Amino acid sequence: MPKLDDAAYGDIADTLRARVAAHAPQWTDNSESDPGVVLLELFAFVTESLLYRQNLIPERGRSSAARLAKLAQALAGGTAAGHTLVRPRYFAGQLLGADDFSLEQDYFRHRIRRLNRELFGAGVVRGLGVSVQPDDAGTGQQVVVAPGFAIDPHGEEIELCDPARAGLPPAAGLLYVTLHHAERPTRPVPAANGNEFSRTEEGFSLRIEAAPTGDAVALARLLGAHDRWRVDEAFRPARVGAHAR
Repeated sequence: MPKLDDAAYGDIADTLRARVAAHAPQWTDNSESDPGVVLLELFAFVTESLLYRQNLIPERGRSSAARLAKLAQALAGGTAAGHTLVRPRYFAGQLLGADDFSLEQDYFRHRIRRLNRELFGAGVVRGLGVSVQPDDAGTGQQVVVAPGFAIDPHGEEIELCDPARAGLPPAAGLLYVTLHHAERPTRPVPAANGNEFSRTEEGFSLRIEAAPTGDAVALARLLGAHDRWRVDEAFRPARVGAHAR
C-alpha cells in the first residue's frame, strides 16, 4: 500500500466529492453542514484509517494471513487451481522457508482429508455414545460424550480420548449434540518479532446446537420436556467404516 502523508485525508475527501458531482450534478451544497459532505468526510476518515492500519501489518503477518486463506479453502474441499494439489519440489541448493514446509504439511493433510471423504464419508467410527446426567453442581443437567473417533464432513479426523461434557440450558424443545474438529496454537517460543507458537494442537469442540451445521458430526438429538432433557432414541447418528454395517 502507498505511504500516507498528512494530505491523504483531504485527497480522499476531494476524490469522493468529485465522484459524487459526476453522478449527482444537482447536488450543489458543499458546505460543511450538508449531510452529504459529513458522510463524505466520514468515509474519507474510515478509508484513511484502514489504509494506515494495513501499512502497519508486517510482511510476516501478510504471509500468515495468506496461508490461513489457503487452509480455509482446503477445508472447504477445494484448492485455488481447479481442485489440484500442489507440493514442494526440492532441489540441491534450494533456499527453504516456513511457507515451503507449511505447504508440504498442507499437501499431505489435504490428501488425507480427501481420502477420508471419498472412501469413508462422515460420521462416527467408534464410541462417542451420548448420555444426559446431572451437572457437577447438581442443579441442572449436562451432556456426557464417551471416548471415540469420528470423521467430519471435511474429512478431518476427531478423537476423544476422555469423556467430554457440555452444560445444558433449561429443558424445552429440541437440541443436537454436535462434534467439531478444532485446532489451537501451543508452545510459544522466542522469535525475531516477539514470540511465535511452535506447535498446533488438534482437538475438538463439543457443542449444543439448535441444528447441526455443515462441518459438524451430529452425535445425538435431545428432547426437552417437563424440565428434563433426554436422548432421543429414534435418532441414529451417521456411522462410517466397519461400524456402519
